[in-house]
Amino acid sequence: MTIEPPPDDRIPELYADGVFDIGFGNGMVRIDLFSLSALRKDGNGQPLPAIRQRVVMSLPGFLASLSALEGMRQRLEAAGVLPPNSGMVPPPAPAPSPAFQSPVQAPIQPASPTGPSTGPATPATPPGRPRSPNFG
Repeated sequence: MTIEPPPDDRIPELYADGVFDIGFGNGMVRIDLFSLSALRKDGNGQPLPAIRQRVVMSLPGFLASLSALEGMRQRLEAAGVLPPNSGMVPPPAPAPSPAFQSPVQAPIQPASPTGPSTGPATPATPPGRPRSPNFG
């Protein structure tokens, strides 16, 4: 059995300026796409991001998508559209070493204003990037 795709003029398209957030929960990867709002502006008059669509994929589907995206990046590099090694992420800068180093490195725990926590630690969300409650 063969599935015939509809003509191009009947395939819905969505424009996105980028990926706002990616999360994983209940076995599914959720990718929020954003575009810049024409109405909402920050204090400097710059448009704010607005989530426009969410893509939900199984983990195998997400991994296959990563492979397809990497293949496209390589083809764009080969065609001269992107500079060579444009997909390479620079390694993080090494942290400056303190003048005195203890032979035992204990993890640094941030102080809690309400005292010690009895529950499991929750990861911090970077400021300015709200997380969707739908992400696990």
